[in-house]
Amino acid sequence: MAQTGPRNIIKRLQDTYITNADTADHSQGHILHVGTPDNGTTKYRSFMRFDVSKLRGAPIAKATLRVYNSFVSDCGAKAWMGVYPVTQPWDQSTITWANQPTVGAGKGTWFGLGHPDCPDIPDKYNPAASNGIQRIDVTDWVKAWANDSSFPNYGIRFSAQEDVSTGYKDFCSMNPLSSDYACNAAYNTPTLEVEFNTGSTPVISGNAYPGKGEPTDYPTPHATVDFLDSTNPGVWPASGPYMRWLPDTYHSVLDPTLKGDSWGGGTSHKLRPGGTYGGTVMVTADRASGFVGVIPYPALAGYHWAINAGITGIHGVEMLPDGTVVAASADHVFGQDKNTGKNIPGGLAVYSKAQGTPGNWNATPVQGIPLDGAHEVVYDPGTHSLWAIGTDVLVRYDYTGGRLVPGDSWPLPKQAGGAPAYGHELTPVYGNSDRFWVGTNGGIVQFSKSGAVDCYDDTPDTWPVPAKVADLPGGDKHWCTNYANRAEVTQRNMIKSVGNDPVTGRVISTCSQAGCPEMQTNDLPGEQANGWDTSFIRFIPTSGSMTLQQADPYDRRYKATWAVPAYQ
Repeated sequence: MAQTGPRNIIKRLQDTYITNADTADHSQGHILHVGTPDNGTTKYRSFMRFDVSKLRGAPIAKATLRVYNSFVSDCGAKAWMGVYPVTQPWDQSTITWANQPTVGAGKGTWFGLGHPDCPDIPDKYNPAASNGIQRIDVTDWVKAWANDSSFPNYGIRFSAQEDVSTGYKDFCSMNPLSSDYACNAAYNTPTLEVEFNTGSTPVISGNAYPGKGEPTDYPTPHATVDFLDSTNPGVWPASGPYMRWLPDTYHSVLDPTLKGDSWGGGTSHKLRPGGTYGGTVMVTADRASGFVGVIPYPALAGYHWAINAGITGIHGVEMLPDGTVVAASADHVFGQDKNTGKNIPGGLAVYSKAQGTPGNWNATPVQGIPLDGAHEVVYDPGTHSLWAIGTDVLVRYDYTGGRLVPGDSWPLPKQAGGAPAYGHELTPVYGNSDRFWVGTNGGIVQFSKSGAVDCYDDTPDTWPVPAKVADLPGGDKHWCTNYANRAEVTQRNMIKSVGNDPVTGRVISTCSQAGCPEMQTNDLPGEQANGWDTSFIRFIPTSGSMTLQQADPYDRRYKATWAVPAYQ
């Protein structure tokens, strides 16, 4: 679902209100008025317009206009309001009651909040839960604006009864005002929500580069989590991400201590069932700033849970159904080796649900577990356990009483020359709950939890090679190479992310440095100076050749993840 935003593919263009009482320019106000507050003496109508041109050609399933109703004169009436497509051009600075444009056939809607007997209650930490949010179906109009040249996009008019005061309403405008109790949140501004290309799985990817040509007004260009349409990645250079998110005030993450100025786009980001929060959430963590958060999805406004972990090297994060959050650090010291007494670089930090309470967070882990080079964690609902990957081992932890207890572990196959695999990625194989994708410096392989059958082909020419798999007990039953189009999937090493789309079976992956030949032929300064990132996402079909996709040559992506709200 694409939402209006200054950096998203649907943009707010203008809004204002007009009145029969004056000819002033009201385009910079934070409130839109509709109807009459004095039984017809003073009348108001409001106008708004959005740019949906980047949705041209896309199959649009549903389009909704979301507004925040901050006042109505008689809430018990649930008064009528008319919504109309505008049929003539207008400008927010010069439109008046006298020169207002004509409109086409409209539709009616009935709602109202803001009266003392039914007050609107804004939720600053989860704006989508505010009772002032109202939605109006405008699917037909948006479809026509995007794809029918005979129905030009001149925007929408709001109007209500103009002879009685019972229908008078106020709405938040496109100009948030920090001092307003409700219209201070960008989420409460007029917004189009458009569902398009339904059935295709989006791709989520952190981008450490703010992007060429990004707007320089509001919000300030910054690293983002990008949401990319996977239907036709070839359009990315023209369309860009369909949505972008970062933990800033624009997205109702109001506490600046959660990320400071160093947020780098995120090193881990995944959709999950909301568990105790309900719905769906995005769980994300960022190595550069230490931000770890659980964000409502698809609203992408506010947060259910967030901390600044204050530890170095965070690369992975997971949320358990009870709200417990586990972060994986590649180098923070949580303990020492029992035999040598030396510090173990890396491990898992366990945080309770209460520790991320909005407005009152606590970043001291309830448990810290050493794991050399810990990079990613995944919850397994089948066994109520947590899996983690480190430098040279994959570990399962039992979860009980809010704590993790180390269980079985499996050494990762070494690289051909004897170097550790250096595990980086661990994700579900969607469609096979017995398997994980494993990404390492050595390359890509699947892991069977059960080890029930032989799944290793003894003739691969890429990691893991037969001799190193044979060194491991039951290696040929746990390290699996019998999956679709393996030769294409395993063309790269220095893997940062890998995973499959449950809809199409396609695999995406990212890699870095010498593991990505495409990086070596790209002479952009951003590619060479930031060797852990790449501008490319690899798409590998179930058969046939891979393709390399990129939205902007200057992009700096660490991971790319299929937006699947499931643990397995």
